Amino acid sequence: MLTLTLFFTCILLLTLTCKRASAGLSAGTAKVDITPDPGMINWVHGTPYNGVLDPLAGRALVLTDGDTTAAFLCLDIIDAVEEAVANARKAVHESTGIPEKNILFAASHTHSGPRAPFTASTFRHSRSSDRMQTLLNDPIYQAWCEKLPETCANIVKQAQSALQPVSLSLGRANAAEWLFNRRPIDENGNVVSTLHPENPYALPDGLRFGIVDPTLTLLSLNGTDGKAVATLFSVPCHSVSIYPHHEGISADWPGPACNHISEALGGETCFLQGCAGDIVPARRGEEARTQMARFFADRAIAAAKCARPLPEASLKVTSNTVGLPLLPNRREETGTDFHPVEIQIISCGPFALVTLPGEPLNGLAREIVARSPFPHTLVIGYTNGRGVGYIGLPGEKAKGGYEAG
Repeated sequence: MLTLTLFFTCILLLTLTCKRASAGLSAGTAKVDITPDPGMINWVHGTPYNGVLDPLAGRALVLTDGDTTAAFLCLDIIDAVEEAVANARKAVHESTGIPEKNILFAASHTHSGPRAPFTASTFRHSRSSDRMQTLLNDPIYQAWCEKLPETCANIVKQAQSALQPVSLSLGRANAAEWLFNRRPIDENGNVVSTLHPENPYALPDGLRFGIVDPTLTLLSLNGTDGKAVATLFSVPCHSVSIYPHHEGISADWPGPACNHISEALGGETCFLQGCAGDIVPARRGEEARTQMARFFADRAIAAAKCARPLPEASLKVTSNTVGLPLLPNRREETGTDFHPVEIQIISCGPFALVTLPGEPLNGLAREIVARSPFPHTLVIGYTNGRGVGYIGLPGEKAKGGYEAG
């Protein structure tokens, strides 16, 4: 799959220029409803959604040290297609002046929400190209897409207008109970795809469990009064607890989890999906979703209570382009050996946030964290592009499984 040297060379080169001077930080947040008309075509079934189970939100966080400003756009949608990222960044920049390269566009990966705006070429080689074309012909979807860049600009502008001094604290919690790696291994070293385990805590046929990073990471941004201005939290887990058990629009488990955290800590909560390409909820359904959202929220709140303050430092935002190697059939289709994708790093002192496009398998995040020069590194997926879909460590594709298809 992906050559790790490209990633780590990128990270090491970028961190050489990381500023270490002390600077005060300010942050502001905003939230708006981005729920589409449920008459929109569901990208999964090709028919309209069955109502709205719960609303979708667009959340923004603006963080600045006075010299450098970064904007986080966290949307309850399934993906971050390159065209959507480019259009949103342009609109945000024109509205706020924030450099386009300093804007992070992240999807929660809810399977019960719309796709980011895309063009016909995006899925031209996909098995779902016919369904995607049906979606492109849907006037409700097109109207929602046309409005999204302006919506993103408005959210970020609201967040920018609410800037106030903050300090950063980092906390972690164990979230293993609800995480299942759907790539268990048989005695021959091959993956036996298990998307819906009958019992997530006991595997049949001598299968070995796929590795799971149980860490929920939380970044608290507290005002001068010690109260939360914003909370960023991340855990690697597909947003499919309610999918496909309900065919209505839903933010899945991240939406209610964010609401629970904000109710308890104050301020606005933004969710950043981890590298969850092979990680799914241990249990699914409406009851499981409720339990799961509350569980993650409670663990996040516990992490906030024992979070460690981070030293004052300047904000640094940088990015680079990495080439993902393509398989022979894709090379013939595209006429190129590599697909370019963006890697973005937002750092502040000992903390670094690394973004990956598409659906990274969890092992990739673990390897980047292990080799990162930063003491505290958080790697997220589904950000700043769709890339080539699933990506993972070398050797993972040879094991087979759903993600290798």
